[in-house]
Amino acid sequence: MKRLSLMLNHSKKNDIVELLQQLEHVNAYTIFHGEGHFPGNIASFESAYDEVMGFVPRIRVDLLLDDDDVASVLDKIKQCTGCNARNGVYWISPVDSMGEL
Repeated sequence: MKRLSLMLNHSKKNDIVELLQQLEHVNAYTIFHGEGHFPGNIASFESAYDEVMGFVPRIRVDLLLDDDDVASVLDKIKQCTGCNARNGVYWISPVDSMGEL
């Protein structure tokens, strides 16, 4: 099992949600709202408005996926021009265990 985490500009939320709802290997996901802070060096893909404000409104989307499904889901996300358009990053982490509380 793997956790695929996406860090995107908040403006991409509707696009990524629409895509994830269409993917058969995505059963559920969690969206966190936050701010990206870049003291003195904002990422090149952010807007001038974000640079003036000093932070970037962000969402983080976490998906738990079977190991065999990560590559295909990530490929679909990369192909979705409305979802990324160079406005984010991703990382993949192993999930050692999971369960209910």
